[in-house]
Amino acid sequence: MKQLATSLFRWTLGYLVYIAAGITVLLVTFLPLEQLRYRAASLMCRVILRGLGLKLTVVGTYPDDQPHIFMANHASFLDIFILGAIMKGKYTGVVAEEVLKHPFLRLLLNRFRAIPIKRRDREAAIAAITMAEDRLQRGYQVGILPEGTRTLDGKLGPLKKGGFHMALNTSAPILPIGIVGAFRAKRKTSWHLHPGEIIVNIGKPILPEEYHRMTMEQAMDEVRRQLLVLTGEQLPA
Repeated sequence: MKQLATSLFRWTLGYLVYIAAGITVLLVTFLPLEQLRYRAASLMCRVILRGLGLKLTVVGTYPDDQPHIFMANHASFLDIFILGAIMKGKYTGVVAEEVLKHPFLRLLLNRFRAIPIKRRDREAAIAAITMAEDRLQRGYQVGILPEGTRTLDGKLGPLKKGGFHMALNTSAPILPIGIVGAFRAKRKTSWHLHPGEIIVNIGKPILPEEYHRMTMEQAMDEVRRQLLVLTGEQLPA
């Protein structure tokens, strides 16, 4: 009972923070200084996480020399805020179409040129990847969760090919990101919210000259190998 009450309190506080921070960022997006909106959005994401009782720790070096494709494990609905909190410069992401059912979140994500994707519609998915490629070529960092859906057991699931086609078509470096703690904080199958630390482990970029020498399967295997290590599922080789 106490755990339920704590979770309800955290949900209420987090939602209020989300609305307040979201309105602030939405107003900022109408200012002429483009970089300001992304800095404000990253701050908003951090504030929301703190409002939910979650401390964010980033381990590793963030590359800011050129646009990258961020590929992270998908453990929780919190992942969208976690990636938003750590990304720098201009950024956007590929998000499941269901996320946009929330009117306020849809308005915010549209202001940041997020790319909705229908997971079970192949033609729509291809169109979404094409949109993401356009964003990369315009200088945006692009985040994608290559599993396509949240894990049910905390373990990394199979990776889908869409993000890898995006990389091959744009020659953008791939940056594996391991998120640890989000599954414990809020898993898909539970309403309970557990405060604590979320660790974001930034991996080693896979450069185009590397993955162009690989088959699609080899590139996917390399990202999967890094994600397993970054999330602590597997020890480094």
